Amino acid sequence: MCIRDRHYSRTDLEALQAAGETLHIQVLGMASIADDVTPELALATIESVVVLGALHASKAVKAALAERIH
Repeated sequence: MCIRDRHYSRTDLEALQAAGETLHIQVLGMASIADDVTPELALATIESVVVLGALHASKAVKAALAERIH
């Protein structure tokens, strides 16, 4: 678990996708996903999201990840 603010850029997620890896985001604080991250990229790279604080992401990305946000 990350205990601070954490930002995920499109470049971060594209690198994970290229490496065949995925994320389980666990943040105490604020997690943000860049506005240029598409719902498709988010679904391909983010397995789950647990944020004790605030999650900032586009409406489309939040909607795509709705079943993965706990």
